[in-house]
Amino acid sequence: SVRSSYSMCCYKNMFIREKIPASRIRDYQKTPPHCSRKAMLVEVLNGRKFCVDPEEGWFQEYQWQKKSTSTST
Repeated sequence: SVRSSYSMCCYKNMFIREKIPASRIRDYQKTPPHCSRKAMLVEVLNGRKFCVDPEEGWFQEYQWQKKSTSTST
């Protein structure tokens, strides 16, 4: 079976520190539970994927803004 690229784990050297502009983020997904590090796999518009620490301030803000815009009535 072909493993999807989303079943990827993030290792220490794969994390990026700099903020990704919200306008460039296409999608993001939590890494699978079997991975040793908790991380978010963020896909940008050109298809590249980056590992982001879910505790990273800019990412939490991004998620919060996403939630508040998608659930506004």
